[in-house]
Amino acid sequence: MTSHRRPPAHDERGAVVTVWTAVIATTMVLVLAIAVDLSGLVRAKQAAADAAAQAARQAGQQLSTGTLFESGRLEVRTREAKTAAIDYLQAVGMTGTATVEDGSNLVVTAQADYQPLFLSSIGVGPIQVTATSTVRILRVQNGTER
Repeated sequence: MTSHRRPPAHDERGAVVTVWTAVIATTMVLVLAIAVDLSGLVRAKQAAADAAAQAARQAGQQLSTGTLFESGRLEVRTREAKTAAIDYLQAVGMTGTATVEDGSNLVVTAQADYQPLFLSSIGVGPIQVTATSTVRILRVQNGTER
């Protein structure tokens, strides 16, 4: 008597392909989510750096002309410079600090929060981004610092 093998009741190759497809699709979605959120984070850091630079520029315009006429030295009006920098940061939706060092060096730090688009669904975020800009006030005459 010869034995005949019966074909399997179902094809296991289809199950393997389905699992493989699910794993690959999930991995691709996760990689895409990380790429989108990391690019958003970089954009937020660039925005903070830009805001810090612009706030420092704004603060640097708050000069004491009295000191220039009396001693020939440029000095920043400290209170007005800090207020100008903080006002600028608040106008663009950020927080931060402003300090005046040695009467002519301005340091502005901008802070903002970045909320990831996709990774927040798994509990990541918000992420705080910080940028600092320093400006030195100079008096230049005929290309020479005075």
